[in-house]
Amino acid sequence: MNGQFTDEYCESAVTEINTLNLMKAWEVVKKQDDMNVIRSTWAFKLKRYPDGLIKKFKACFCARVDIQLEGINFFEMYAPVVQWTTARLMLILEVLLGLKSKQDDVTAAFLHANLGEDEKVFVDMP
Repeated sequence: MNGQFTDEYCESAVTEINTLNLMKAWEVVKKQDDMNVIRSTWAFKLKRYPDGLIKKFKACFCARVDIQLEGINFFEMYAPVVQWTTARLMLILEVLLGLKSKQDDVTAAFLHANLGEDEKVFVDMP
C-alpha cells in the first residue's frame, strides 16, 4: 500500500468492501474468548492489457483459510473448477463453429456457496 499506486489500490479496496457489504458476506459480532478467529489479509493485483497498459487495480479481501481447523472452522472443502476435457471441448466447438471466446470474471465467486446451518466462520475485520 506504500507503493506508486497507493490511491488506486485504496480505491479498489473500498470497492471490495462495498461489494462484500452489498452481498451481506458478513455480520459483525463481538469477539468472544471461545471463538477461533481467522486472520485476514489483502491481495492486490495490477491487471494489464497485452500491450502493457494498465487495465485495472484489483484488491481482494482474503480470509486466511490456510489456518482453519478441520471440525471447528470447516467440515469439508470444495473448490468448483472446470474439468480440462470440458475446456478442450469448448475450444474445439469454438474453432468448428467459427465462434470467438471471451474471458470473464465472477465477482466474489467463492462467496456464492452457502455454509451449513451450524457452520460459523469468524474472521478478523479488514
